[in-house]
Amino acid sequence: MKKIILTALAVATIQLAQAQQAPAPSQATETPTTKQTPTPEQAATRQTEHLQKVLTLNNEQKVKVYQASLTRNTAMQQLKIKNVENRKALKAEAKPVKEQFVKDVNATLTPEQQQKWETYRLEQKQKHEARKNGQNAPAATPTKLEPQDDGNRD
Repeated sequence: MKKIILTALAVATIQLAQAQQAPAPSQATETPTTKQTPTPEQAATRQTEHLQKVLTLNNEQKVKVYQASLTRNTAMQQLKIKNVENRKALKAEAKPVKEQFVKDVNATLTPEQQQKWETYRLEQKQKHEARKNGQNAPAATPTKLEPQDDGNRD
């Protein structure tokens, strides 16, 4: 009888030790709500593809827009790391980066594409303001673009 109890106790101890070592199946996998920040290269690729659809860029323009977007995203990533606690400083330091991005892209585009892009940026700004003020609340829709309004939410 003692052997049976000791054997059962040993098996239970081993199972308990194994259960504590292995993570539970729900803990081992990443939850679907976990959001990873894309790398500057991934973000630049996504943004360039989107602007390709909106503005019908040619290959040369696409390369230049990608480079401008990559420069912008890299600088923004560094600024976000540097100013993780200070949103005012981040906003102030991001303004020239965004302005330079707008200048670089405008220098690449034809006049017709520049007009399309300005319209697109204004629409994006209006959508952002509407979300910021609440969907049902009457939003004061902006009718003028600032130099740093690049069509991206940061």
